[in-house]
Amino acid sequence: MRKGYCITSDESPDSFVGIRFHEGVPEVVFPHGFIISDDEKERRRDVFKLLSVLQRFTDKRDGERAKCPEKNLTSLPLTSYQYIIQDFLAHGYYTEREIRYIEDVKGKINWKKTIQHEQPHLDGNNIVYLQFQVKTNQINNDALLTKIHQYCVYKSLFRFGWLYLTTDYLPQKPSFKADKKLFITTLKQALNHTFNDSKKKLFQSMINIMVAEEDEVLFSNESIGVNKFETVWEKLTDYVFGEENKEKYFPHATWHILKNNVISTSRALVPDTIMKYHGNIYVLDAKYYQYGITDSPSDLPQASSIQKQITYGKHIFEHKNELDPIPANDIYSAFVLPYAAPTGEKYRFVSVGTADWEKYNINTLNYAYVLAILLDTKWLITSYSKHNETEIEKLATLIEDSLIEYRKRINTYALSRANVYSQNEDEWVLAAETTFEYGNKQS
Repeated sequence: MRKGYCITSDESPDSFVGIRFHEGVPEVVFPHGFIISDDEKERRRDVFKLLSVLQRFTDKRDGERAKCPEKNLTSLPLTSYQYIIQDFLAHGYYTEREIRYIEDVKGKINWKKTIQHEQPHLDGNNIVYLQFQVKTNQINNDALLTKIHQYCVYKSLFRFGWLYLTTDYLPQKPSFKADKKLFITTLKQALNHTFNDSKKKLFQSMINIMVAEEDEVLFSNESIGVNKFETVWEKLTDYVFGEENKEKYFPHATWHILKNNVISTSRALVPDTIMKYHGNIYVLDAKYYQYGITDSPSDLPQASSIQKQITYGKHIFEHKNELDPIPANDIYSAFVLPYAAPTGEKYRFVSVGTADWEKYNINTLNYAYVLAILLDTKWLITSYSKHNETEIEKLATLIEDSLIEYRKRINTYALSRANVYSQNEDEWVLAAETTFEYGNKQS
């Protein structure tokens, strides 16, 4: 359902995620499963969170670079624009109240500065000062800092004012010409001479905007975002749950070329995420599929994806003594798919993928069962943090507990069926396959 400028890609005719304009009217498209807030202030925060995620997890190698011809998303100081707008709406234009100290014989004396800067004189046994450092206040609405702030407010609202105000209330373009070099030098001097935290943040935000702004590029009829969110979903999941140095877990293949006795290594199979918890390894494949929205089995990963997950697990299991100083206790495998979670929930176990080329029995290793786990889209975008140990524990526990319960169920049912016929493994497999079919019909 559209709320304000916002929709999700579930309602969009294409796969674009980000901000785009239709004849000057903006539209924010969130990814699958993102719950759009009814609260306008929260929606604004979510828009900037989305842009921040796209900015952070999109790069040239993806082939889906943020789209805005002269000013791409990766160079926009999003938090600075946001801070400038919010500060302006709360306090108006910055007015420089300059506290200066001058030499004088009257006024409020600053003794510390007087002692530091003035030459004392001896009068008998007394030290006297003929000049003092006294404080003077000067309010100057036409000060250069005020002009720079007016320019930065204009630029910020020029970019993102539609999130806050109607066009009727947007400020006019400043009449003066921006001198980027002078403005940045002035702001840096002001930053170095203030101890006020809010002023520091304001001046630094203005510097960031001045550095970024080169041309007046309207976003109207352009877009900033990606046509495919899959890569962002993969990178974001890996950022939260994954190990940094995962290359050693990649399976490789080799060609032996006989005519010239050359051995050539092919490109590795690359899992999205290798997660570790309490001595176990979890091979995660982040799939930006719509099962969490549609509940349709056709929106679950297909056989080729299941096959790759089993291959990853088998490779790690068979080489675990070589891969880590302390070999993994167990290896698990799961897909991570987006969905809109109910309040208080982040993860949900929904299914188990198996392969008919595997001979499943009571001794089958855990990695041969590929779980489908739903992950709340909004939480991942708005609350992500690098290698989040708390969330790693929660996801690992869910995967382990879910597989334990699943295996109990199929083992109990399959063995009871097998005992009716015989105790041989083939009968167990036949009964187990019947169980998988039965479980799918019941789910």
